[in-house]
Amino acid sequence: MAKRALDVLGAGLGLLLLAPLFLLVALAIKLDTPGPVFFRQDRVGLHGRRFRIFKFRTMEHRAAAEGTQLTVAGDARITRVGRFLRATKLDELAQLIDVVRGTMSLVGPRPEVPRYVEHYPPEWRERLLSVRPGMTDVASLRYRHENDLLARADDPEREYIEVILPLKLQVALDYVDRPTLANDLRVLGLTLRAAFAPALPHRRSSFMNDTRLWSRIDRAMSSLHPQRRWAAMAVDALVILACWQVTYLFRLGFERWQPGRPAYDDYVAVGVCITYLVCMALAGVPRSLWRFFGFDDFRRLTVACFAAGLLSAVAVLMAHLVGVARAVLLLHPLFTLVALSLVRMTWRLVWEHARSRSTDGGGELRRAVVLGAGDAARRLVAGLHLRDGWTVLALLDDDPAKQGLRLGGVPVIGGLERLREPDLVLSATHVIVAMPGATAEARAAALAQAKATGLTVFTVPSQSELQAEERPVSAARQA
Repeated sequence: MAKRALDVLGAGLGLLLLAPLFLLVALAIKLDTPGPVFFRQDRVGLHGRRFRIFKFRTMEHRAAAEGTQLTVAGDARITRVGRFLRATKLDELAQLIDVVRGTMSLVGPRPEVPRYVEHYPPEWRERLLSVRPGMTDVASLRYRHENDLLARADDPEREYIEVILPLKLQVALDYVDRPTLANDLRVLGLTLRAAFAPALPHRRSSFMNDTRLWSRIDRAMSSLHPQRRWAAMAVDALVILACWQVTYLFRLGFERWQPGRPAYDDYVAVGVCITYLVCMALAGVPRSLWRFFGFDDFRRLTVACFAAGLLSAVAVLMAHLVGVARAVLLLHPLFTLVALSLVRMTWRLVWEHARSRSTDGGGELRRAVVLGAGDAARRLVAGLHLRDGWTVLALLDDDPAKQGLRLGGVPVIGGLERLREPDLVLSATHVIVAMPGATAEARAAALAQAKATGLTVFTVPSQSELQAEERPVSAARQA
């Protein structure tokens, strides 16, 4: 669901920002040759369902319908504008419409025509069609100049079916087996680089592959502090206020941006911001879980933004604040929804990339919450924290005197009841009960709370438990 949310947000924002470019491309196509602006063709999508893909037309209208479904370099059917569109890949941008419709994704195996899907190996077909086809993937980047390769072949269609298609499918299978948002972010980054800076050399030692750097970023983003919620609220408030200004800029332009606003507009913007924050709280929009942002959170955010926009518009109209542009009241909820969602999605993508890069050195990444903040917990943190893939996120202890302290750099963030908080549980992979000196009843209660999280639970044994384990061993030695 998070992938679909990214698709809708990315494609929607792309269509909004690229609308002027689309109009220019459409005008150039119509002036160049007669025929429709878009080229529509049957492709095979998710679970084998067919759909008609959108592309800007790059060929003579009738010639495109009558000729082969493969295009090679120097194809006589390609128009003058079409050559430019194909060279810059601008013809593919129309597929943003397919992404919004839900027939395609931003990243995924490229959709093929039914004729070539019939040549998929039977053992691969179901896996390849188990995900939505995408506008871009590693295979399309690797075979970016596929038309030139086909032009040099004696039989282009045979070359495609027997050589190029199997190689592309193998690359596509690798993506299907690793459908992560971090991988999507990487492919989108490579696509943008190929489009705008194709000649740049690839640096293997770039900061994107720096495991130590991403490990530090991962620990920073995974750390848990109550102040983070207030920081998230402050960021939301700044985004809402910024969107108010951007909406005015979009409506009035640079020259009339400031003169066109009434003197009381800043006070209105603050009131609108407070309304949004209240609606987000009532809708249950999480404050500290940006790294787990998904479709359910997007749905809550949508309800909150449009409810706040409606309440703000009603309040402005009832107060007869005629200086506030009606278009701003109408567009601000949409701008705010897109901006707030992109901030959260970007945070999640960066965190997932940091998490994946921090495990490249080997071993599984493990995050622990430790129950107890005594000597046993202190020794545990000293020997475990930031070693062999372990990160101690936080310590919990019911003793008020220990709360707020830091042991080995790890904070004691509160009592054991905080183990019920969703953000703490979702961040962790393990719970360690380090209370060997507590009473049996207290240790049993702590262990029950740890097991209720559903995470893997470890315990630091008490002295009596160690002695109980040693007795059978001693007896066996004597025997």
